[in-house]
Formats: sequence, C-alpha cells, structure tokens
Amino acid sequence: MKILIRNGQIYDVKKGLFIEADILIEDKKIKKIEKDLDVRESLKLIDADGKKVFPGFIDAHSHIGMWTDTTNGNDANECTHPITPHMRAIDGVNPRDKSFNEIKSAGFTTVMVTPGSGNLIAGQASILKTHGNTIKDMLVKDYSALKLAFGENPKSVYGPREQSPSSRMAISGMIREEFKKAVLYIEMMEKEKTSKDIYWEIYRPVIEKQIPLKIHAHRGDDILSAIRICEEFGFRYTLDHFTEGHLIFDEIKNKDIPVLLGPPFMVKSKRELINGSSEAVRVLNEKGFKISMTSDHPFSNARYLSSFLGLMVKDGLDYNEAIKMLTINPAKAMDIENRIGSIECGKDADLVIYNGDPLEIRTNVVTTIINGEIAYSRN
Repeated sequence: MKILIRNGQIYDVKKGLFIEADILIEDKKIKKIEKDLDVRESLKLIDADGKKVFPGFIDAHSHIGMWTDTTNGNDANECTHPITPHMRAIDGVNPRDKSFNEIKSAGFTTVMVTPGSGNLIAGQASILKTHGNTIKDMLVKDYSALKLAFGENPKSVYGPREQSPSSRMAISGMIREEFKKAVLYIEMMEKEKTSKDIYWEIYRPVIEKQIPLKIHAHRGDDILSAIRICEEFGFRYTLDHFTEGHLIFDEIKNKDIPVLLGPPFMVKSKRELINGSSEAVRVLNEKGFKISMTSDHPFSNARYLSSFLGLMVKDGLDYNEAIKMLTINPAKAMDIENRIGSIECGKDADLVIYNGDPLEIRTNVVTTIINGEIAYSRN
C-alpha cells in the first residue's frame, strides 16, 4: 500500500523540533519527506493538517501476549529450573492478546517481549511489531537479547523449595559458572571443530557481542553485581528497572549503559522497590544516561507511559528527552535504530498521527501506521 500523509507537523527527535512536510510511504518504508510532494499515482491520502506526526513509540521491556494480567495467564516464567536460556519469548506470545490493540491505539508500534524474572537466565527476548495476525507477521527479530534476573524474584521462586538460588551469592555464583562453561565451549569449538551443541550455542551471540544481556535488577548492589559479571566476561548489556540506579551514580557515572526504567506508578510490593522514585527519570537524564521508559506489562500498560512522561516534563524533564525515551533511545538499546525510532527516509513506516501533544493526557491518537499499513484509526 502507498500512503501519502499531507501537511503534517512532523517531529524530528534528533533535532527536537517540528517541520511541516508531507510523507510518502511505499513498500513498508518511508520513501520521501518533502513539502508539497507532487504525487499523481493512486494511493491512500491522509490529511494531517493541524495534526502532529511522531515516530511510533517503543516499549523495550514487556511481557505483552505472554502474561495477560498479574494473576493468571502467565506464560512468561518457566520456573522448573533456574537456568533456561533455551526458552524463547515468541513461543509464549499470544498475538490476539487484546493488549496489543490497546497499545497500538496509544501509539506504540514496537515492543521487546521478554521472559519473566523468575529464573537467573530466563530465556530469549524478541522484538515484535504490535500489529499482525501471527507472530510471523509481527516478528522483527526472534533472538534480540538474553534475559537475566538478579535480586528477590529468583530467590522467592527457588528459596522456599530449598533449592538454589536462595541467596544473592548463589545468584551471582550460578550465573558466573554458567557463563564460564559457555565460554569454555566456544573456545573448544574453535580449537577442535567438534559437532555443535544446540544448548551451548545459545550463548554464542552473547559471547561474540552480537546481542546484549537484558538484566532485571532493582537494588543498587544487584545492579553492581550484574555490572561486575558483564565486565568480567566482556558482555554487552542493558540494565532494566534500575530502581536504585540514582543512588549509585558515583559508581557507574563513567559507564555507557543503556538504562530501561520502569514500570512507572510502581506499587512498592517488594523490599527492593522501597527506594524507587519518579524523580530518578529526571536525575539520571541530567547525569547523561540514555534512558528508555518501559511498561513491564502487565505490571503497567504502555499506554500510560506518555502520560507519565508528561508529568515528568511538568516537573522539569526536557521535552525532547522525554520523547527520546519512547523512540530513538529504546531503538538504540534494542540495536534497531537503523529501522525505527525516528522519522527518516528508508526507515520502517511506523508513524502515529495525533490531534495534539502526545504527552498531554487529553490528546488522542488519530491514526497508527505500522509497516506501512493503517493499524488503527480513531475514525
């Protein structure tokens, strides 16, 4: 489908300003961005006069489709063993989960869906578009990160069973031991060229730095434990939740780490959450961290992220930095900024048309376009 968006106010996240122009969409991509485009061929015309056009928003930490709510329908945790790297998020996602419709009607076009945090090494995260009939339709990248978890969650699963890990020492020790075995396997393969072991091959993209670890960590000491292990092995990683990150700034200030904060409006249901503060968003941003805001669905819904950031802007967060937290920052954290996160020629045609400022609670999404198709229309 060819689509022409006419006369929109297009937001440039890299420059932090609006431009008035038309956008031509063709073959699922943004083909042209120019004022007064002269297009005479047959296409779908969208009049965006007086409306604002933004890149599709991105939620880089979600269990959408895997976890229908907080009490049942949980396919995100395989808690029969604390180390399950072979679990794949895409094998647990229901593409007909109504939450996909909810968030694309709120302007979200891409999500990273991840296994839960019940296990130390929980499995493989996947990147999906929020529109499609099957996982194949939605899939961007099936193995985009390997999920790890530090802190209370693995302890609370296995400790009551009198299994390891029942302590933070065991969490770090077991993760370190697993990675030592994986590195040894890769080294042996290079020397001896023996037949591949499917299980240990799962770690190859991590060891070869093709993909990052995706690390669940709330408390400051858990964050630092995760960093120690990653630096020991030379891994790439993102720090997800990062609840006490603002309290250990001096220890991490020189590290270029993608930080995925969230969920917002968090209930402090565990001891490791008691020092959480919404002020951390502004403070960490001012300290230079590249922050993405995430929902951790179903513990929050992505449609509330823009409202939360609107409140943060009211309290002093820079507006463009807030928009980046839902666009180019998560795109970079997920290694797909060449495809999504900003409105540029050649990128995926994931665009959202609003009747106002997307961070203003009274604003509505008029049209959501995903992969060059109209995925939602308010009309």
